[in-house]
Amino acid sequence: MTQWRLLLPGLLMAMTGVGVGDLATAGFTGAQLGVTVLWAILVGAFFKMVLTEGIARWQLATQQSVIEGAIQYFRWPFMAFMLVYFLPWCWFVGGALINATGVAATQLLLQFDIHTDKIVMGTLHSFLAVGLLWLGSTRWFNGAMGVLAAILFITVLSCAAFIPFNGYDVLSGLFIPSIPDQAEAISWTFALMGGVGGTLTILCYGYWLKNDDRSGREGLKRSRLDIGVSYFMTALFGIAMVIIGAAAAQQGKGLGLLLGISDYFNQHIANGVGSVFLLGAWAAIFSSMLGVWQAVPLMFADAFYGLKAKTVTDLEASHAYRVWMCVLAFVPLASLMFSFKEMQKLYSLVGAWFMPILALTLLYLNNRRVSAEFKNPWPVNAALAIVFVFFAWMAW
Repeated sequence: MTQWRLLLPGLLMAMTGVGVGDLATAGFTGAQLGVTVLWAILVGAFFKMVLTEGIARWQLATQQSVIEGAIQYFRWPFMAFMLVYFLPWCWFVGGALINATGVAATQLLLQFDIHTDKIVMGTLHSFLAVGLLWLGSTRWFNGAMGVLAAILFITVLSCAAFIPFNGYDVLSGLFIPSIPDQAEAISWTFALMGGVGGTLTILCYGYWLKNDDRSGREGLKRSRLDIGVSYFMTALFGIAMVIIGAAAAQQGKGLGLLLGISDYFNQHIANGVGSVFLLGAWAAIFSSMLGVWQAVPLMFADAFYGLKAKTVTDLEASHAYRVWMCVLAFVPLASLMFSFKEMQKLYSLVGAWFMPILALTLLYLNNRRVSAEFKNPWPVNAALAIVFVFFAWMAW
């Protein structure tokens, strides 16, 4: 097994989670609050890592997805959750991704004096993603995500290396938690924490894990490795975007955020560096769109057939999967009429409400419904309890 194959589920999760939350939300937060809230990225990445390990633990112990377990043990509360949370989440996430992809593509084309607008480009990207996933294979999807990952990290991290920053301020922001005393500072810090590494998309890991040859405690060890690599990459990217936003996007709003950052690089570093950054921004958001369009319909199909007590061996070939892919890609197109900046904030805030729910679910499933060898050790239970208390308090 190649190293790529070994890390594949985690890399797919990183590329799906690294997108709007880590690019736009981190950029906006850096522009407004500076590097003082970098600690929120580390906390958010750690919390998501604990939750994802719990998903892998449950699935390797039972050969069931978390959604299947939730249906079996929380049938009616789970149905209420699907109605109250999942549907609005799909609207906000779909809208945020379509908005952000349209913005990134528009600003990139402007660098070459090609004029268009975010509505056209966002719509085209949404249609393109559906077409590629509908006609392509799993192998093609994995390869495309790998190429986009290379573009993303080479371009954005290279651009971040040009930013002049105060090392003491960055280290203080990473390891001394504080929130600036200014308007909306708490909500933007919460949005940064909720957006880093994805929210409901954490559940996608289970579906990609299912396609890999893993089982038992050895499989859990391998999952911990790729989960750790995934969130290291996610945290590194989020930190880079906050630093970039703090230096280069002081006045960035909506469409102007990415263009402002691009202009900063062109004017202060070298002409053309701004286009390199925009290419990386586009790769980040489009890879996230592909990941969400591919895996979130699996959640819907899993829940749909699970509630009907119907076993489907290939969810990707099911009618429910295809229908929800189209709903996710086309219905949120109406959100293109809303503010880009506010869509990023709502995306992260709405998504973060999922964290305490998932933490409680994993505390129950991985302590009461698995064999002794897979039960949560006390440090994991303590971490999940902290995740629940922290996100519940922040949401309140």
